[in-house]
Order: sequence, then structure tokens, then C-alpha cells
Amino acid sequence: MVNAYTKSRIRKIVRRFDLIPLRSDSIASLYRKNAIVRVRTESGTYAMKPFFRSNLLHTGTIDQIKTAADYIQHLMNNGFNSMPKWLASNSGKLWTLNQGRPFYVTTWINGRSMDNQEDFEKLGRALASLHTTSSRSFPLKGPFYDHIRLWQNHDRLFRRRMAKANQTNKWTRRWYKRFGESCNQFSDRSWTELMSPELVDLFVKEMIRPALIHCDITSLNVIIADDGQLFIIDWDRIKLGSIYVDLATALMNTTRFNPVLIHSLLNGYEELRPLDRTERKMISSLYRLPREAWFTARFPKSPRSRIMLDIMEQTWPLRLKAMDLLDEWVNQ
Repeated sequence: MVNAYTKSRIRKIVRRFDLIPLRSDSIASLYRKNAIVRVRTESGTYAMKPFFRSNLLHTGTIDQIKTAADYIQHLMNNGFNSMPKWLASNSGKLWTLNQGRPFYVTTWINGRSMDNQEDFEKLGRALASLHTTSSRSFPLKGPFYDHIRLWQNHDRLFRRRMAKANQTNKWTRRWYKRFGESCNQFSDRSWTELMSPELVDLFVKEMIRPALIHCDITSLNVIIADDGQLFIIDWDRIKLGSIYVDLATALMNTTRFNPVLIHSLLNGYEELRPLDRTERKMISSLYRLPREAWFTARFPKSPRSRIMLDIMEQTWPLRLKAMDLLDEWVNQ
């Protein structure tokens, strides 16, 4: 993958978007050495990105990029401005095919990561705008992505792995012994709440009239541009799904369990889309689920699994306080 994109290949792809490259360089992500190609042209700087299918969906790569592009076009048509602009290729589509791989091109955003309350309020407003923009002009075609069922499967696998902890390495056995049962208790409480009639009814209503969700709001996927505008990047996993899942995972992935930042994100969200008590309870229940621990059960030999368990151990007291904070928020 180091030399995956030659200059001639990059030029061939971006010319389909009416761009003439002057210089290009590959940018790595946590998972790929050539995640994005930054392309400098006379008209500005752009991001050329390969599209990879999600293994969690039972559809092919082309079907997935077609669906994602339709959703992106819908957001652009309805004035959602917290994402980089996707360029249309000379075929009129928001993507092109090269050597069997879909690629798309967006404007490049220069900026910084989030670091203060105002930034997190902006993220809250951006998420609320995403969820309301996509749900206003229904219908949108596509399946509803059921995170709840997926997470229940991950939880069951985690419990099975815990029960066979003597077959794992010494370090993992120690972690399971110290934190595993607490993770199960958090999950039990959340599943009980999520199965309550009021939350089941709320989830059913979402399935009938779903919204678009980003599915991967992390600190690395949020940029504060040089002019102060917030942009969310990396929209490959955009889906029809639960806005409460999207908000709960954004809280977990960006705020570092900081009470001030948690409140800032939620306050920004509720400026545009106020939440009632039932909705708040849904978010609090989803936030409590120990998804990082479940990841390690799915990929026990991955180096990332050890890192995630280390982070969980280091942040454990902060996590407990954040859970309590959200419980208080539900009852305000």
C-alpha cells in the first residue's frame, strides 16, 4: 500500500473531476497508509479518497458508494454545510471508478482539532443539523442500520470470551478479572432500559422515519477550519440509522469524559433539536455500553485491542463520573 497511488494514477482520477494536479502527497490514517491523497491544483487543494466497503453490510462496494453518494447529494441539496463539498465527476456522479476501486474528491479543509467549549457546541449544532436536515425531506431510500442488534451480538461474544478467560493471555485475564464484571453490569442495566416500552417505542418510530447518521464521529474526523467553521470529514459510513446512537457515540469518542465538554456538546445539540426525557434516557443508556471492551473480544490479537483496554483502565474513574453526569442530565 505504500506505493499504491502513482502520479499518473492520481492525475487520471482527478482529471475526471476537472482538476489538474500540480503536486500530491498521501496522508495516513490510523488504519491505512494511504487513506487520503492531498492534491494541490491552481484552483485550490482537494482530498482524493478511495472508498472501501463496510463488511457489516451485505452489499457490494459499488452499491455502497452509490448509496453514500445519494445521501451526500441529499445533504448538499438541503443546505447542510458542515462537511467538505463533494465534487461531481465528468459523468455527473460524485465518484469515479479506477482499477475496480471507487474514488471521490472533496475540498481540502485546513484547520485544527477541537479544544474548547465553543468547538464542542459547534459539533453539537452540526450533528443536530445533520439529523434534522435529513429527516425533514423524507423518504430516503436504503435500509435502517440496526446498531442495537449488532451491539447485542458483540456483548454476547464478550461474555463468552470472559467465561473462557483462562484461554487468553495473562494480561487480558487480569483485565477481565478487574473490569469484566462491571462491564457486564453496565450492559445489563442499559439493555433493561433499552427494552422498556418507552424506549422501544422511540426506536420503532426511528425505524419508520429514520435520519442520516455519520456513524464515525471521532476527534480525528472533526476539523475547526481556519475561519472557525466546523467540518465533519470521512463520510464513507453514512447511513440511515438512529440519531441517538450517533449522538451517544460522538459523546464517547470526542469529549474524553470531560463534564464541561459533554455539556457543551449536548447544549449545542439542543439549541437546534431539544431532547425530551425519553430521548435523553436513550442517549444515556447507549453511552453506558462498553463498546471498546466488546471490540477487544472480537479482535483479541489486534494490537489496537490492548491499547483500547489500557485506555479504558486509565480512564475508568472518569467514565463512571460521566455516566453519573448523564443520569443526572436525564432527570433535569
